[in-house]
Amino acid sequence: MLFQETTRNSISGSVLAMIEHPQQFAMLRSHPALIPSAVEELIRWISPVTRVMRTCAQDSVLGSRPIRASQKVVIWNASVNRDEDVFPAADRLDLARTPNHHLGFGYGEHFCLGAHLARLELRVFLEEWMARDIEVEPALAVERVASNFAAGIKRMPIRISTP
Repeated sequence: MLFQETTRNSISGSVLAMIEHPQQFAMLRSHPALIPSAVEELIRWISPVTRVMRTCAQDSVLGSRPIRASQKVVIWNASVNRDEDVFPAADRLDLARTPNHHLGFGYGEHFCLGAHLARLELRVFLEEWMARDIEVEPALAVERVASNFAAGIKRMPIRISTP
């Protein structure tokens, strides 16, 4: 179930990002060679998985804060993926951003098993979209999923047209 949700949310979130950032959409359409970096930036920007929680296995220190064994730690992906110490101009969508060390797929032993497939699906979607001369605009307001785990779009009516 999570696999389907994250893929759907990445693709619909990408459509919304392109609608909200027409200059980035135009740049990508003009320079399709940027699609691989666009995939990474869109995953960073959208952060389809909102948060992950882990249980600390041993007493540790995170930053300057002590964490005891068995305490829960929550990582908010939207926050870590907008960390100004890691991403210059973190609150700006930049489809040419490189390097892009986002945590949209997790890290270490918890790295997403489907990351390669997710990147492939988003890349193919963008390639096919950029290859067509179509415009996309919102038809009605976007409705988001009420969840603190998956950042998703419940409903996003759009109009598709050719210039």
